[in-house]
Amino acid sequence: MNEIIDQALRILKKKPIDGYEVYLLQSSHFDVESKEEKIESLQASQYLGMAFRILRHRRMGFSYTTFSGPSRSAGQNFSRELDRMIEDAVTSSEAASADPCFDFAPSLKAAPAPLPIFDETLGRISEKAKIEKAKSLEAAAKSVDSEKIKKVRKASYGEVLSRTTLVNSNGFEFSYDHSLASVSVTAVAEEGGDSEMGWDFDFSHFFNQLDVESVGRSAGTKALERLGGKRIPSGVYPVLIRNNVASEFLSLVAHSFLTDQVQKGKSPLKGKRGERFFSPILTIVDDGLYTKGISTAPVDGEGVPSQRTPLVGQGVVTGYLYDRYWANRENRSSAGSGAGSTGNSRRHGIKSPPGVGISNFFIEPGDLDPPKLMESLSRGMVVEEVMGLHTVDPISGDFSLGCTGEWVERGERVHPVKSIAIAGNLFELFQKVIGVGTDLRFFGGVGSPTLLVKELLISGN
Repeated sequence: MNEIIDQALRILKKKPIDGYEVYLLQSSHFDVESKEEKIESLQASQYLGMAFRILRHRRMGFSYTTFSGPSRSAGQNFSRELDRMIEDAVTSSEAASADPCFDFAPSLKAAPAPLPIFDETLGRISEKAKIEKAKSLEAAAKSVDSEKIKKVRKASYGEVLSRTTLVNSNGFEFSYDHSLASVSVTAVAEEGGDSEMGWDFDFSHFFNQLDVESVGRSAGTKALERLGGKRIPSGVYPVLIRNNVASEFLSLVAHSFLTDQVQKGKSPLKGKRGERFFSPILTIVDDGLYTKGISTAPVDGEGVPSQRTPLVGQGVVTGYLYDRYWANRENRSSAGSGAGSTGNSRRHGIKSPPGVGISNFFIEPGDLDPPKLMESLSRGMVVEEVMGLHTVDPISGDFSLGCTGEWVERGERVHPVKSIAIAGNLFELFQKVIGVGTDLRFFGGVGSPTLLVKELLISGN
C-alpha cells in the first residue's frame, strides 16, 4: 500500500496547507458461528480505509474514504480520488475554528520496541481449523451436563488481522501489524420449567492461546448455577463483585480520567490530583504496552509512543489521560504546567478523527483469590451480572441496576439470586472496596479482578 501513500503525499505537498497527517488501515476479517454442530454463518472480508487531517491557518480539517473491492491493487492510480478527498479536508478546515492547540506528533527519535501482538501464522491456518474452534465450544458447553444444557447459542470464532500506517508532515512515518482472535459461546440450561443462560469468551493475539475447552465449560457451568434463582430480603449487605461486573463499573469511571472531561468540568476528579478519592487498596493504571491487552500498540492514534500511565496509587489520584491536543490546552491555560501526551489518542475506525481515550485501563490485581474473598462473606451476595448499565450517570455516579448472582452465608454458596436490584454511587462503591482478587481479566479495553465491597443497598423482597 506504499503506492497509495506516495500518491497522497505528492498531492498534499502541492496544497496550500501548513501540515498534514495520513492514516491508512488495512484489515482482513473472518467470522464463523456454529449451531448444533453445523455452520450457521461464515463471513470473510477485507477492508482498506484512509483518513486525512490537514492543518491550515490553525484550523484542522478531516476527511476519509474506504477503498472497496479486492480487485483494487496497490499499484492502481488513485490520484483523482485522493485529490478529491484531500480537497474535502481542506474545505472542512474552513468551517472549523482556529485553535493554536492543534498540531501533529513529531518524528520518532527511535523505533518503538516490538510488541507480541501479531500472530504471523494466523493467516496460514485453515478455515477448517477455525471452524473446529466454534464447534468445539458447543461440545465443551454440553459436556458439563448433557441432560440440562439443552441448547447452545452463538458458538462463534472471529479474527482480525490489520496493518496500521501513519505518516505526517513532521517526518513521522510508522507501520505496525496487529492480530486478534476470539471465541464466545452462550449455553442454555433448563430444569423444571426454569431456563437460564450462561456466556463466556476468550481472546488472544495468538490463535493457539485460545482456551476453547475452558470457555465452553465455563458458559455451561454458569447456566447451570443460575437455575433455581430466588429473591432475597431488601437490605444493605457486603457484596463480592465478579471481575466482569467490576470491569463494567470501571469502564464508567474511566470517563473521569480523560482530560477533555476534566478540563470541561465534567469529571468528579477535577482538582483531585494528590487526593485520596478511592479505596486505599486500589491501584488503577492505563497501559498501552500491556502485552495481553486488546488495545496494545507501539504508538497511539496520532503517533505518540504508547506508555504505562499510573492513575491511582493506594487510592490517591496521581494522573489523567492526555492526547496532544488536550495536553496543549492545559499548557496554554496553566503556564508551565508541563503536561504532555500520555499516548492516549484513540481512533475508533476510519470515519472520525482521533480523540483522547483509554488504551488498556485496569485495576491492578491483589493477593486474595476469589474463594478467599468469598470466605469473608458471613452473609452477603456475589454480584455476577448487572442490567441497564447504560442508565448510569458517569458524572454523578448514581445507579440503580437489575442484578443476578448468588447468596452466600459463612463463605458458602446457598442459592442463586435473581429479580433484584442494586443501588448506590459509582465512586462511593470504589471507595468501599475492602478486598481485591488475583483474577484480573479484561473485557474489551477495561479489566478488573474480583472486588469485595463493604456494603451495597440491595432491593429484593
